Amino acid sequence: MKKRFILPLCLALATEPAMAQLAFVLPMTNSSIRPSYAIQVSTNKTTHIIFPYEIRYADLGSKEIAGEAVEKAGNVFRLKAISQNPFMETNLTVVTADGRLFSFLISYKDQPDAVTYDLTKMLLDGDVSKSAKVSSGSQARLADNLNRQGELAMHSRRKIRHIGYKAQGMNMYLKNILYKDDVMYVVLGMENDSKLDYGIDYLRTYVMQMKKAGESSATQDVPVDPIKVFDASEMVIPRQDELTKVIAIERLTLEKDRRLVVQIGEESGGRQLAISIGPDELATARPL
Repeated sequence: MKKRFILPLCLALATEPAMAQLAFVLPMTNSSIRPSYAIQVSTNKTTHIIFPYEIRYADLGSKEIAGEAVEKAGNVFRLKAISQNPFMETNLTVVTADGRLFSFLISYKDQPDAVTYDLTKMLLDGDVSKSAKVSSGSQARLADNLNRQGELAMHSRRKIRHIGYKAQGMNMYLKNILYKDDVMYVVLGMENDSKLDYGIDYLRTYVMQMKKAGESSATQDVPVDPIKVFDASEMVIPRQDELTKVIAIERLTLEKDRRLVVQIGEESGGRQLAISIGPDELATARPL
């Protein structure tokens, strides 16, 4: 049966010109309405929701609750009430990397019935697979697999020793290139032999075309957006210390006149580091 949602009081009080502006009311069928999941939160316990894919978007319906995706586990969302005063029921909307939209109704309870919700199980059972989908800009990957592979790449042994850049006490070098399915993992080593900490302001990856001698035509760098950076939270290389980062990108090969460039810049400083990775190194990436 079709349902019509109208406002009787408003229609009764509406003037004749206002009624003329109301052309029609769109019908809502039962198949158009998606149910929401009920979740309880409190101030003294943190609620975690585990999604089957990485979180791309989240919106909280009220300032009475605080929540965010866990940085080191992109498919986990943590949620907590800000004050002990019970608040009116609100909502949470999450969109994951596979394009699925999850809707939740959030209520306050001093002692929640549960503090961990695993939606990966529900997906396997075929329940969540019927929920609404939105456009997804890239192929979705299971977040736990991506995190596990990134961790393996992080601790892999150095296999490449001829690509690096050293300047002003800083040394950035390519340690390894690994791949799993359609994801390539670029493993970087960074050493700070200076007397100053190095704060990373940005990390940029792009494909650059090499110009031939005497060539004057302009070439444009093509950005390569990382799928994920491990560990993105580590943004400072302490003096006399070192750091390893893994950049997960779409698996790619390059023509002979192109290079994959990885560039980092210093926060409030001028020490910019960059390395250039050729097509031969990319073509000989090792399986993870």
